[in-house]
Amino acid sequence: MTNWLRFRKSRGLALLCALLGTLWETGSGQIRYSVPEELEKGSFVGSIAKDLGLEPRELAERGVRIVSRGRTQLFALSPRSGSLVTAGRIDREELCAHSAQCLVKFNILIEDKLKIFEVEIEIKDINDNAPDFLTEGLDIKIGELTAPGTRFPLKTAFDPDVGMNSLQNYELSPNDYFSLAVKSVSGGASYPELVLERALDREEQEVHQLTLSASDGGDPVRSGNLYIQVIVLDANDNPPAFTQPEYHVSVRENVPVGTHLLRVNATDPDEGFNAQVSYILDKMPGKIAQIFDLDSVTGDVSILKSLDYEDAMFYEIKIEAKDGPGLFSKAKILVTVLDVNDNAPEVTITSFTGSVPEEATAGREIALINVHDRDSGQNGQVTVFVLGNLPFNLEKSIDQYYRLVTARSLDREQVSEYNVTLRATDGGTPPLSTETHITLRVTDINDNPPAFAHASYSAYIRENNPRGTSIFSMTAHDPDSDNNARITYALTDDTLQREPLSSYISINSDTGILYALRSFDYEQFRELQLWVTASDNGNPPLSSNVSLRLFVLDQNDNIPEILYPTLPTDGSTGVELAPRSAEPGYLVTKVVAVDKDSGQNAWLSYRLLKASEPGLFVVGVHTGEVRTARALQDRDALKQSLVVAVQDHGQPPLSATVTLTVAIANSIPDVLADLGSLEPSQDSDASDLTLYLVVAVAAVSCVFLAFVIVLLALRVRRWHKSRLLQHTSGGLTGVPATHFVGVDGVQAFLQTYSHEVSLTAGSRQSHLIFPQPNYADMLISHDSCEKNEPLLIPQDLFEVKGDPKLLQVPEDSNLGTVIALIKVRDQDSGQNGLVSCFIQEEVPFKLESTSRNYYKLVIDRALDREHTAEYNVTITATDRGKPPLSSSTSITLHIADVNDNPPAFHQASYMVHVAENNPPGASIAQVSASDPDLGSNGHISYSIVATDLEPQALSSYVSVSAQSGVVFAQRAFDHEQLRAFELTLQARDQGSPALSGNVSLRVLVDDCNDNTPRVLYPTLGPEGSALFDTVPRAARPGYLVTKVVAVDADSGHNAWLSYHVLQASEPGLFSLGLRTGEVRTARVLSDRDASRQRLLVAVRDGGQPPLSATATLHLVFADSLQEALPDLSDRPAPTDPQAELQFYLVVALALISVLFLLAVTLAIALRLRSSSSPTARGCFQPDLCSKSGSGIPPNYSEGTLPYSYNLCVASQSAKTEFNFLNLTREMAPPQDLLCGEPSAVVRASDEDPQITYDPSFSSHQAPPNTDWRFSQAQRPGTSGSQNGDETGTWPNNQFDTEMLQAMILASASEAADGSSTLGGGAGTMGLSARYGPQFTLQHVPDYRQNVYIPGSNATLTNAAGKRDGKAPAGGNGNKKKSGKKEKK
Repeated sequence: MTNWLRFRKSRGLALLCALLGTLWETGSGQIRYSVPEELEKGSFVGSIAKDLGLEPRELAERGVRIVSRGRTQLFALSPRSGSLVTAGRIDREELCAHSAQCLVKFNILIEDKLKIFEVEIEIKDINDNAPDFLTEGLDIKIGELTAPGTRFPLKTAFDPDVGMNSLQNYELSPNDYFSLAVKSVSGGASYPELVLERALDREEQEVHQLTLSASDGGDPVRSGNLYIQVIVLDANDNPPAFTQPEYHVSVRENVPVGTHLLRVNATDPDEGFNAQVSYILDKMPGKIAQIFDLDSVTGDVSILKSLDYEDAMFYEIKIEAKDGPGLFSKAKILVTVLDVNDNAPEVTITSFTGSVPEEATAGREIALINVHDRDSGQNGQVTVFVLGNLPFNLEKSIDQYYRLVTARSLDREQVSEYNVTLRATDGGTPPLSTETHITLRVTDINDNPPAFAHASYSAYIRENNPRGTSIFSMTAHDPDSDNNARITYALTDDTLQREPLSSYISINSDTGILYALRSFDYEQFRELQLWVTASDNGNPPLSSNVSLRLFVLDQNDNIPEILYPTLPTDGSTGVELAPRSAEPGYLVTKVVAVDKDSGQNAWLSYRLLKASEPGLFVVGVHTGEVRTARALQDRDALKQSLVVAVQDHGQPPLSATVTLTVAIANSIPDVLADLGSLEPSQDSDASDLTLYLVVAVAAVSCVFLAFVIVLLALRVRRWHKSRLLQHTSGGLTGVPATHFVGVDGVQAFLQTYSHEVSLTAGSRQSHLIFPQPNYADMLISHDSCEKNEPLLIPQDLFEVKGDPKLLQVPEDSNLGTVIALIKVRDQDSGQNGLVSCFIQEEVPFKLESTSRNYYKLVIDRALDREHTAEYNVTITATDRGKPPLSSSTSITLHIADVNDNPPAFHQASYMVHVAENNPPGASIAQVSASDPDLGSNGHISYSIVATDLEPQALSSYVSVSAQSGVVFAQRAFDHEQLRAFELTLQARDQGSPALSGNVSLRVLVDDCNDNTPRVLYPTLGPEGSALFDTVPRAARPGYLVTKVVAVDADSGHNAWLSYHVLQASEPGLFSLGLRTGEVRTARVLSDRDASRQRLLVAVRDGGQPPLSATATLHLVFADSLQEALPDLSDRPAPTDPQAELQFYLVVALALISVLFLLAVTLAIALRLRSSSSPTARGCFQPDLCSKSGSGIPPNYSEGTLPYSYNLCVASQSAKTEFNFLNLTREMAPPQDLLCGEPSAVVRASDEDPQITYDPSFSSHQAPPNTDWRFSQAQRPGTSGSQNGDETGTWPNNQFDTEMLQAMILASASEAADGSSTLGGGAGTMGLSARYGPQFTLQHVPDYRQNVYIPGSNATLTNAAGKRDGKAPAGGNGNKKKSGKKEKK
């Protein structure tokens, strides 16, 4: 139908084109294109502009367009390129179905000339569709008796493509039973058929899976699959078949009737009715049918009559299995009657070696064993095996002989002797067995070399040791025995400084102790490395090596060597010159010395032993510099003799001395001319002025110090008073309860509130702070404090309740303790009634007969709950009748734990290494102990009980977790302060009495490289100047100039110092000893060398990472010290020391005077500021003063409330702040609230808050207002009137207190923003109207009444007249403050 419609549309289009051609008489032509299907939209079809004879741009200008009717537009014109393109994806199968040729025709119209052209486009087919069977699977059922050659039609495939792209052939998956045949019919169609090639067998294969593939001829080839499942239908072609042709069964002769022997089973591979099998007994002569029964459905064979071994030992039963249609098969059942097993196997050791070498390989024969059982059949079949996990096997030999052989290689070092247990068990039921024990010894071979405990060793020895000194002991262990474990020690041959090592050190070949054969010298070598060999005496001998590093420690065995000054070569005495004008600290000369030792032993110090005139010269302790201690005077002798000692820091210290001769003169001629005595000159005027200045400075300083002390004392006194007020605040406990009604409630209320109010002048705001209430001070009734909860104490029971056969026995019970009393009874009489009891198991209990038929169960051996926690004791009672009868009963005994095992640590001692500078709190070790007891007896806590540290400092070093045993470091350890310490840790259980165990923990603090080398020499001078050393110009190569001395606080490698030259003024002139630090000349000095040389030396340690320090050496080429001095320093001309001292004294006097004057001025200003006189207030704004402190009257009249205020007043502020302090127990003397005046009244308004003075106030306290007393109905509460005693507390409960506090907070908030007054309306307590009439004075008393203002006789009331400043009627003559004051 669709094709017909398309045909009609095409025909109509053709007619239209013909009509248009006739009407317009235009020429027409046909344009043909071909295009494959499934092209993308916009694909090129043809150049239509070229075929029409137009340019591409003319297509749009001339109105060229496609004309088609009734069909979706498949093509479009591209105006830019002038091409005909596809308007969308084209599917040929949708347009033309199975047509061999697919043509699409349409017209192209040129509108400006009304020309129309016919376009014909052929859509070519591509292979875009695969053959499809329209279904995925096909099931075919075929009977298994179907004859081969039978054909079964299959589904055909459909491919919408045409030509070679359509369906071409079918193919069947390879199969042994089926093949494929294709049947062709007229029209070119083909139909596939399935052909049966072989007979089917359902029992062999029930289902056959085939795949039929249909493929086309396109490129690429496409295909579709049809999955065929052939189901084979069953036929009764198989008889039933037994699982066994013969069934063998053995049965004991004493089995009861009805015992099931076995189940026979026959299967039929057919299915359904063809596979239903039934069992029958074949007809046989004899009594078999009377003895055995066969179930026809299940095939179970059972006994109908008792068997007798003596009658028949063997039965043969024939049975048949038949299926539904009648096919059958036969089988036999062979029944063997077995005798009862009553003989145990016998084991005989025929041959035994007694020992076996540990190098024996697997399969080595050890013994030959024979087993025998006198029973027959299964009862006589014996199996033998080795008990336990031992390296031995039993191998069957001949007959009943077995060989005991090794299963794997042996190791005597692990197990030197084996106790082999052989068990022979027969096949009876129950099986009987026999055990035989063999002791086998493993002989040793030399298979283990000696092993040292450490991979390497380090030892230390001090130099100058005596010959034969024991240095170190090395021990190796060999797990072998006898000669194989006998170890011999020896040193590996080596040389040290071209001498054999054996000349330095020897080793004891038996003990491994190293001995020094000579005295070591630290200055020759500092360490040596050697190898120690440990060899055993086995055959062949085995050995192992270990390295030992021997460090030689330095001793103080070298005295300091003085390099300068030295005696002149001509034998004369050297003289040093000191000019008479030398200032204190003038460098006269320098003593230079070195020490061949190292470290502390080479640290030199210099001191003055003897001097011609003590106090004139000083010697630098570490530098050796000789300087003047004071100015030289004329009375000082011309020639001064100094004896200087140079001492090292070794133990004991060694020293050397040198004598210096110093001539006081400017030159040698002066020395000769001034040998006579000189009179010293003094300036008496300068000395007097200095004295006066010192006295003046001292006097002014003393006065200033006294003034400061007085000020501090006054300040401390004021602070002390404020502290006393703070400590006594918080209640009215010092006031008797009879002074006012409801004092408890008021006290609780006042204690929970404090108020802070700030008041400023020139402000229109007030600020009040009400802190949150604190209910922690509320009273607790006496009854609630004396309630005690019941205390439940559990009681331990000796026996378990509810079960008389379940007992608990403490494990520490004594031997003979009675556990249970047992009574036995037999209703028979005579011999049959005599009963004896015994225990079957091997348990630590026994039965003792007490009287007739009574037995005691007592403890026979010591109990140990940790070994056995529970015993099941079976007591058997047997009478003496024939045959004897017996009965048994079981008792379960639980062994109750007692604390009999102390905690045991897992190691005998602990040793841990901790690196120094560890973080505090780090875990450094963990000890662990175990206690086999239960409950609290096994609960362990850890503690430290002893240490070699100071007991009071222990907690600052380490702590231990009581639960886990983890030891924590409480501080960072320092190897230089503490290298090792030992703790004794205790593990203690919670038993009663508690048991404990101790263990030692040794903590070794390992060194880290955390200290830089410290350079002892050279050092900077006392004035920061660099020190220098002199070098004679005639010095030869190798001359010792000086020595850099440094030490390192670390130890080991971290303290090994090496010296390096970083920078030199003239490289190659000096050399530096790598280990000694000695500076020597490397060549002869020449004239071209500068007279001053500078060396920068680095001292580096051997740590990782290495740390270093630097030292700068200044060297001067000169033959004497005086020759070098002019070139070393350019000192200024000496000044008069008296003038400098006088200048400093004048400056000090001026500074102290200025400070004193400033302190006095500041004190006066503060005093004037705090003064209350009108003169003092004149410096501030009018009517404004400040007062800080609290005022509380010492006594109260009845009905007054003590309140304290802290009023802070400031000028030009925008806020007002009050501070209402808490009550204090110690009351200050009466004083005014403001400015200390008796009649100061605070008046404030919204316009101009200020403080005024009212002279009408009296300084005496006003009489109390009796309106403070109010009845119970007037007290605050949840109801307007409450009955009860008027002496009750106020408020009544917490709810009333919170309500009152809420009202006060709300009132304070309104007062702060100026929306209400404290007085408010009558009886409203200053609260706004929104709180309603229920909160009037009948509920809440006006707490303003009789509130005492310290320093005045006024009380606060709520009357309107009083708020307006009018005198109240009957107010006891008291003057009341204004409403604005009340508000604030």
